[in-house]
Amino acid sequence: MELNLVSLASLLLVALSATYVYYTTRCRSPARLPPSPPGWPVIGHLHLLSSGMPHHVMADLARSMKAPLLALRMGSVRAVVISKPELARAALTSNDAALASRPHLLSGQFLSFGCSDVTFAPAGAYHRMARRVVVSELLSSRRVATYGAVRVKELRRLLAHLAKNTTPGVPVDLSECFLNLANDVLCRVAFGRRFPHGKGDRLGAVLAEAQDLFAGFTVGDFFPELEPVASTVTGLRRRLKNCLADLREVCDEIVDEHLSGKRPHIPGDRDEDFVDVLLRVQKSADLEVPLTDDNLKALVLDMFVAGTDTTFATLEWTMTELVRHPRILRKAQKEVRRVVGGKGRVEEADLGELHYMRAVIKETFRLHPAVPLLVPRESVSPCTLGGYDIPGRTRVFINTFAMGRDPEIWENPMEYSPERFENGGGEIDLKDPDFKLLPFGGGRRGCPGYTFALATVQVSLASLLYHFDWALPVGVRAEDVSLEESFGLATRKKESLFVVVKKSEGYEFKGEELSEV
Repeated sequence: MELNLVSLASLLLVALSATYVYYTTRCRSPARLPPSPPGWPVIGHLHLLSSGMPHHVMADLARSMKAPLLALRMGSVRAVVISKPELARAALTSNDAALASRPHLLSGQFLSFGCSDVTFAPAGAYHRMARRVVVSELLSSRRVATYGAVRVKELRRLLAHLAKNTTPGVPVDLSECFLNLANDVLCRVAFGRRFPHGKGDRLGAVLAEAQDLFAGFTVGDFFPELEPVASTVTGLRRRLKNCLADLREVCDEIVDEHLSGKRPHIPGDRDEDFVDVLLRVQKSADLEVPLTDDNLKALVLDMFVAGTDTTFATLEWTMTELVRHPRILRKAQKEVRRVVGGKGRVEEADLGELHYMRAVIKETFRLHPAVPLLVPRESVSPCTLGGYDIPGRTRVFINTFAMGRDPEIWENPMEYSPERFENGGGEIDLKDPDFKLLPFGGGRRGCPGYTFALATVQVSLASLLYHFDWALPVGVRAEDVSLEESFGLATRKKESLFVVVKKSEGYEFKGEELSEV
């Protein structure tokens, strides 16, 4: 994480006397701000981020203060944290327009080509146009269905790898397998090529660097006035500039390949990838706002960066809980094998019948949300939330982690129990009428890629349950498996998940490994 308290303190002490009066005057509270814990001079509550697990700290604060809406001051930035479903509902429905923008984070300004992707674009005509293009052209249900062949091929590669690594008692790094799967699927769908796993490959290196830079907090995000000095001292601005230059170069190469028709061809891939689609849309005469070359690159990178870590983290947490709970694992396997029968492989048409497996995924979303604070919003105008005044330019965090573990919302919230979603749990989508489960956010800033993400997660999990039996390594008990998190672009396990995989008699994977094209 870029934010370092020692470096931060050194920078701030220089400007302390001049900035203290300025910030306290600027941040003077209106009459009805939500309750706020005591903060430090100048930095306010910025020290809460130093724990590395801000969603934990904010949940503890909200619980101890009995404040479902909490006001914080992050440097010179106002913020509020929502920790109850009724307030999340108000934020994402009646106040959706007032809370429709995004803060201008430093990483987004560089790596999203001036915040011109869907995730970080400020509210306005460009964001409306970009989101409409992404939803209708890239991530519609029809388009997601056309990517089924890519999902199947990359999943078969994973299954073939696992089938070759069923040596009795020898653990497999399942975390690495899921990361490779997510990267390969998204890279093929976005760029028309498989993710390069070789150490010397430029595309893989620059995408990994971009994901790392997106994941951290920076001094400039909370003290915009000090950003030029802070970013220079830490070397962050130089790193961002270098990464942007590399991104532009590799993206230009990929776009040129598509325009010239010389891009590498993967046998069986006939449908357009994201670059193909956006190049076609770019020529449309009815766009509300022109789609520049940099905008195109930002949208494609957004789909890749946002999609890989969240898909990977969801699969990792789900399998972690299943191997820790053999009863639930067996029940989910029994359902998948009953539905799929002797066909020999899971088909996407089977997924609608896997009710318990979908309950397992929903329970993972509840207990281990991939983006526990969602992507922060920013108010474009003053509004009222829960009886409190929310000024303009206030950052709004919705703490889904806190809501998922709240005993006032869920019975036995720390227990992993998919059965709570079995009866009346419904589909896994954005339409939770109670706003208790928000894995993809909601409103006009809800994740547009949830259909794509769920398709990959569901068919992958079902196939793993169908073809193999799973267990913890010999001598490892359920309570020995670390659930410690690593906070970043998505909240994943800090320690990799190692499991023993065994071919299941009667359900063995019989596919041949695909060539390394």
